[in-house]
Amino acid sequence: MISLLATYTISVRNCPMTTATIAVKGSASDDFPADYALVQFGHAFNAAARSEALAGGNAVIAQLRDAVAQIGDGVREMKVQWLRVQETFNHVGPDQTREHSGWVAQLGGQLLMEASTVPAAVAVLIKMGVRIDQLTWHLDRDTEIQAHRAVRRLAVTDAREAANDFAFALGANMGSLIALADPGLLGGTTFANGARRSSHMGMASAGASAPSWDEYVDIDPGVITISANVEASYEVTFE
Repeated sequence: MISLLATYTISVRNCPMTTATIAVKGSASDDFPADYALVQFGHAFNAAARSEALAGGNAVIAQLRDAVAQIGDGVREMKVQWLRVQETFNHVGPDQTREHSGWVAQLGGQLLMEASTVPAAVAVLIKMGVRIDQLTWHLDRDTEIQAHRAVRRLAVTDAREAANDFAFALGANMGSLIALADPGLLGGTTFANGARRSSHMGMASAGASAPSWDEYVDIDPGVITISANVEASYEVTFE
């Protein structure tokens, strides 16, 4: 999908009145399939004692690392970023008296994986009882650079087409390019250049209602929108 937008201004030279400068703004955007996903995960392990909670949290981390290793090369990186052990309480009675109920080890981290690996990997995490907090889609750096180049060229083409339309409306002949720049550098209105939108979602872990587990979760791959804007001025001549 490509969307185009252009706005125009004209300034006419004082002398001679046979030429004019047309200033235009070209804009374009396009969608690109995501290369990888970043999954933020969490888990909570409850126990009667602080030491048991810590041991349980470490055991979950070890199990998670083993499961991720079995997923294969589709997982680029896994990081366990934090683990904390806290005392838990229940509020009982009409006065809601706080009573000690145990300990909980809470951990969190992130997985960076290929887009094609996400459906199976998410199913593995849910099967382990791991909570998925957020999933965001991204482009690799090289892909993003190429995408920006392609969209920028579309924006330049849009600007030239706008100038041609303006020259035709004036009954003038299209001349040479005078200046071409990113938004704002020619003194015009500033546009957000190269904006990127990452689709994202939040999910909670789910329990099994049957003896068997699904091998994947039907998650739609992400699409990244790249936008570009340019400013240009052209000379036109009147017959």
